[in-house]
Amino acid sequence: MHFEAVRFVKFRNLTEVELSLGQGVFVLLGDNAQGKTNFLEGLFFLARGFSPFFACDEELIAFGEEEAFLSARFMEGSSFSVRQVILRKKGKREWRRDGKLERKRTPLPLVGFFPEDLALVDGEPKRRRDFVDRALAFFSPQFEALLNAYEQVLSRRNLLLREGQGEDLVEVYGEKLVTLGARIVEERLRYLRLFAPFFERAYRSFSEGSDALRVVYEARGYTTGEGVLEGLRKAREALREEERRRGMTLFGPHRDEIAFLLGERDVREFASFGEKKSVALALRMAEKAVVQWIRKDRVVLLLDDAFPGLDTRRRRALASCLFSEAQVFLTTTERDLALELKNQGARVFLVRAGEIRE
Repeated sequence: MHFEAVRFVKFRNLTEVELSLGQGVFVLLGDNAQGKTNFLEGLFFLARGFSPFFACDEELIAFGEEEAFLSARFMEGSSFSVRQVILRKKGKREWRRDGKLERKRTPLPLVGFFPEDLALVDGEPKRRRDFVDRALAFFSPQFEALLNAYEQVLSRRNLLLREGQGEDLVEVYGEKLVTLGARIVEERLRYLRLFAPFFERAYRSFSEGSDALRVVYEARGYTTGEGVLEGLRKAREALREEERRRGMTLFGPHRDEIAFLLGERDVREFASFGEKKSVALALRMAEKAVVQWIRKDRVVLLLDDAFPGLDTRRRRALASCLFSEAQVFLTTTERDLALELKNQGARVFLVRAGEIRE
């Protein structure tokens, strides 16, 4: 998959941007706060159906305007299509594909790295759980529905526990959480088994260290030796009294952790900034590899401010892999980096005050 042409109107600070593209590496060069990240956000939104920063529609529309418009002509597989979306401050989004209303959108194969992804490595456990859950939802609307069902039951059960009432309902919802939660954990474990070798390989491309990077799923408050379902069921029984005292559900996939280990050391606790950024980049590169392996199509890669904080060896390793991709968009404030990539065949666009020109 790759974008052939895009047009953004009144999206963030991009008043009107229209570009002809194609395969290859595209560098967006400019100072901070000029619109580089906004352009990547627009591509991500068109492909995945939401902002990577989970901004609401009103935040995406230019200040003082009522609507924003995004359009892209892209090649997926062996055919061209056009996807368009109108964002409104008042009213629902309107998605179209090849002129027809698109009610059920299939996400396009695109993966993006943004500086906020460092929180995938050293942020709260929820960030890592969400990383896996969103990867699964990309391939399966059924998994997204499963997550929503789990969250609804969890919210109702927590309310009953806080209010100290509805003991029978607490038990009913507890059994539902066990059933739904077991399915979520099993899907996460299945995905991570597929993901792990891609992740390890991606990290090795950035690092010459001898320690292998591993991803480990840590079940909290239960064991999986007898199976996830039985483990969660035993945890529910064991934690019943403590849940009543604390007024909250203390078992389930919403409490689990996903750890990244170099050797036997947790990356969160000892790694340098450059190492953590390499792990975050490896997460996205591995996600891209999984999407490409499953969808059997090339994946568009977005890299927002990816080079700062990396040492010379890691910068070279990242730059060397760009030209093997079908289409890459990266942002930078570094003119020397832009010139270096241009000399290797990249196209460079200057971004200033919401205007983009080659």
